[in-house]
Amino acid sequence: MLSNVLLTGASGFVGTRLARSLMNANVSVTCVGRSPCLVSGVQNVAVTALEVEQIEAALSPNARFDGVIHLAAAGVTPTDRDSATIFRVNAFLAPQMVSLAAKVGARAIVLAGSSAEYRSPKPSVPLDEDEPLETGKLYGASKAAGGILALANGAVENISVGVMRLFNVYGPGEAPHRLLPSLLQDLSAGRPVKLSAGTQVRDFVYVDDVCAGLIAALTALADGKISAGAYNVATGMGHSVGDFARTVAHAANADPALLQFGALPFRPDDLPYVVGSPRKLREACGWRTSTLLAEGICQALAELSLPKSRD
Repeated sequence: MLSNVLLTGASGFVGTRLARSLMNANVSVTCVGRSPCLVSGVQNVAVTALEVEQIEAALSPNARFDGVIHLAAAGVTPTDRDSATIFRVNAFLAPQMVSLAAKVGARAIVLAGSSAEYRSPKPSVPLDEDEPLETGKLYGASKAAGGILALANGAVENISVGVMRLFNVYGPGEAPHRLLPSLLQDLSAGRPVKLSAGTQVRDFVYVDDVCAGLIAALTALADGKISAGAYNVATGMGHSVGDFARTVAHAANADPALLQFGALPFRPDDLPYVVGSPRKLREACGWRTSTLLAEGICQALAELSLPKSRD
């Protein structure tokens, strides 16, 4: 069991939700970052930069934690493409956080990886953790490098490490540029929504299921019940972007004719199929997603106080 967790990236979409989930489970949460986590009851520790020296200096000299969850990343938003920052945060900070976790007495650390770490997924074949990793795209390659280094450093530091490769997380609290909030903003105002053809298939995972997966993995690693390694946090079920958009329109009681498919070109790096196999994590600790796509979208709309369909 966990009683005291150190969390980075807690002011972000997943981090805020995760901090609340941990608090609801009676776990004490210390959040370290450049922006405070707004969840009631957490202890915020401020740093001006995501550097391990700053993080360690900001903590109490006697600080001790059962586990560490490292979510902080660079390059997540489309405009965040400074290569030096991406290298420093994604590739170099990850193994340094493993060393810090060992210093503060943690029994395990989990780090948020990404489905972008996989190179050229095959159409209609869910990705497992042994698939080739990205080498040609900056964000995915930097996340893959950070995960590899974190796992190697875990062996050196004698601490259990889990690299949790998150697929397409959605839910309330997403940044405005992401698919769900951008759809809702236009649909709720009755504005046409320009989209690509929408045929891209993705593995959409509801944020609460992701939080449950991260907590389950950290707990199992800390208790020595699963091995260190990389694990997909995925549903194993693919839905097209078009189906996602139509589900949002239906749930919001919006005119589906507002969805203008084909009005935008595909992005140059837009892969046709990215779905993950959840089998490894399910078999390791019993975690599985419980929220169907339509249910998750309705839950998100309910929290955002937007209208939703009755059927």
